[in-house]
Amino acid sequence: MAKLQNSVFLSNSKGQSAVEYILLLAVLSSLIVGVLNNKQFKNLVNGNEGLFVSLRNRMEYSYRYGRELNSDVDLDAAMDFNYQTNKHDTYFNSKENQSRFFSGLEAYGQ
Repeated sequence: MAKLQNSVFLSNSKGQSAVEYILLLAVLSSLIVGVLNNKQFKNLVNGNEGLFVSLRNRMEYSYRYGRELNSDVDLDAAMDFNYQTNKHDTYFNSKENQSRFFSGLEAYGQ
């Protein structure tokens, strides 16, 4: 029988953790590249109807009016109205047909 000889390189475990980290980095990078090059992911993020456009519209509306944009409200119509009337979203609640603000029923004393 031939005698099994261990190589000098395999006699210790120096560098094993470095190899493991390199392999882990290779697996993670291949997963990230696979997700970023996916057509469905690109459709979700990019385009005129993507995720970031929707987030931008909602943030713009909520910053301007202090309220969350409802899904049944048209953004262009909600953002473009006459400020001379009381029909804007910050002031008037169209569902309850009343103002969002409150005041006392009686006049303040002197």
